[in-house]
Amino acid sequence: MTPRCNIAILATLDTKGAEVAAMQGLLQTLGCTATVIDIGPLGPPAVRADHASDEVARLGGWNLAELVRTGRRDGIMEAMGKGAGKLLSLLFSQGKIDGAIGLGGNQGTAVSAMAMRCLPFGFPKYLVSTIASGNIRPYVGDRDIGMVFSVGDFLGGLNPVTGPVLANAAAAVAGMAKHGARITPRPGERTIAVTALGNTEPAASRAVQAFQERGFPAVAFHASGAGGSAMEDLIAAGLIQGVLDLTPHELTEEVLAAGVYQPVNPGRMTAAGKKGIPQVVSTGGLEYLCFGPRESIPPRLRRRRIVMHNPFNANVKVSRAEMAAVGAVMAERLNAAAGPTAVLVPLRGWSVYGSPGGPLHDGAGNRRLLGALKKNLRPGIAVTEIDAHINDAAFVDACVDRLASYLEKERATP
Repeated sequence: MTPRCNIAILATLDTKGAEVAAMQGLLQTLGCTATVIDIGPLGPPAVRADHASDEVARLGGWNLAELVRTGRRDGIMEAMGKGAGKLLSLLFSQGKIDGAIGLGGNQGTAVSAMAMRCLPFGFPKYLVSTIASGNIRPYVGDRDIGMVFSVGDFLGGLNPVTGPVLANAAAAVAGMAKHGARITPRPGERTIAVTALGNTEPAASRAVQAFQERGFPAVAFHASGAGGSAMEDLIAAGLIQGVLDLTPHELTEEVLAAGVYQPVNPGRMTAAGKKGIPQVVSTGGLEYLCFGPRESIPPRLRRRRIVMHNPFNANVKVSRAEMAAVGAVMAERLNAAAGPTAVLVPLRGWSVYGSPGGPLHDGAGNRRLLGALKKNLRPGIAVTEIDAHINDAAFVDACVDRLASYLEKERATP
């Protein structure tokens, strides 16, 4: 018999009482109990909460009445999100919840999402939101939060549209809690992270296969801002034991504070160094920025070389001065590494578009970045230049061999 599970429900109970009551009933029919958390700072709750809004505010560092008196809606919601996150983390650590679901409009979505980002990867998290059809990156960040559009608004209780949407959401989170899988380290297993973009996908695919053939599970992370940030979080959590950062593209986005692929959290290319795990770093995608449709490119950058990767993704060339700035920051971050670290550079191109003859190739710009990197990199971190393209088998195999040698040395050390 499938064991019962407990699902945390987050909502503003002054306005979403009917929906929360319905969700409790839906979960009960699915063999789940519910822990109701009131994240609404205003008004009395329409249904009973297991954890009241004043408790949530207190965990966020505030007395609820004093928080409301500030009148700053952004600060109020941030405090409630912080408090709800601490509460979820506590309930998770005590083994009292098996999943979490949030219901809300703009404010409820913001608070629920902030709270759920405190839960670990692989733990069931689900949001039913009136704003899920828009840009959800600010809400989801780099976490595995499922999000579904409510279609109708949450006003006046359930109706023929929102009722089935909530029923499906309840089934989704209950199913994840009962039958899903968690991300947990396996004793003795060494998992490798490999970064990729479409421009470096052949290299990443070959690297993943090569590591798997050597007995190292490998996970590819799309260097789209969220992917790199998630990788950094997983490294910090001890779930990654080696990094082949073929495509540190997000470092350029972070250093220049431009583009749409900026890391969700700052500090790209730092977690492996702090953790002391082996890392091999390359230069994939450092020569361009990513934007959305052509009209999303800032006017000041529209005279640069541009490649439309698809109708919704523009690649814009980085200037030579900017390349030097990226190289200096790259050196600074690698200098702090406590574990084995090496840089391997493909001399025949850092991406498909950055190849000689390609629309974004700039050999002088590449040399500017490498010059700044070498000038600022501390002794002991080798920079190896290889006469190949980043997607060439010879280059990928050299990267894999270098990282594997570090890992094998660690394995052989008592």
